Amino acid sequence: MRDITWDAKPSYPRRTAAYEKVRKRPRGSIDVRPSGALRVRVFAGYDSITGKRNYLVEHVPPGPDAEREAEAALVRVLNEVNERRNARTKATLNQLLDKYLAVANLDPGTLRGYRRNYKNHVKQLIGSKKVAEIDAQLLDSFYAELRRCRKHCDGTNAIDHRTNKPHECDDRCKTHECKGLAASTVRRVHFLLSGALTRAVKWGWITTGNPASTAEPPPEPNPDPQPPTPEEAARIVNEAWKDPEWGTLVWLAMTTGARRAELCALRWKHVSLSLGTISVRRSVDQERC
Repeated sequence: MRDITWDAKPSYPRRTAAYEKVRKRPRGSIDVRPSGALRVRVFAGYDSITGKRNYLVEHVPPGPDAEREAEAALVRVLNEVNERRNARTKATLNQLLDKYLAVANLDPGTLRGYRRNYKNHVKQLIGSKKVAEIDAQLLDSFYAELRRCRKHCDGTNAIDHRTNKPHECDDRCKTHECKGLAASTVRRVHFLLSGALTRAVKWGWITTGNPASTAEPPPEPNPDPQPPTPEEAARIVNEAWKDPEWGTLVWLAMTTGARRAELCALRWKHVSLSLGTISVRRSVDQERC
């Protein structure tokens, strides 16, 4: 059996300069670029989406005060990171919307409309922008573009073809004329972005507040209903009664003011023939109506 003795003070490997450099690796650094400018680079944690290292970088142009300005920038950026005022991800708006639409608790009809507007308008125009780069000015410009042309043309003489398949043009292929989205549709796009950016603030993807809160979508259009006259309504109902089921639906719509989805949800249990009443309690998905 070997005798084992213990030193009063355990020995450790000698701490070399390289060891100290690794052990005390700084979170921020300043280095000189080939142009003579100084680059300030600070480690800001790991991207919550990609898992990659996230760095905040600033450049100071060359000059007599460059070193002092770079040191001040380093302190400022380090404080941002320490106080968690920096964005935690370089994710794009597309990535945010994909995540938001996957978890948002929305009415099926609302969700379907959001997905359609995201695919047709947001994704191709501003979806590649980083979430941290979205501001009110960008959103206002985006809304103006939606009001200019719903097909997002480049302003050149384009043709609206009758089909996307290979074909020979005929009189059905017409010169494109810009037609913007309705103000109500642009407002729905705004509501989509506002909801997603609110969630981004909650998740810590952005730390400067929701930029959509200061953007200005088109004002809500004033309603301008043009109902039929009593004589016209009577003719519509009388014509509809040629089909009892169709006549019942049209008559209920005119006399109750219920929405189409609410009428489609009516069941016999909601009808009281003795009291002459119906109870509107729910609606159904309009795609099923």
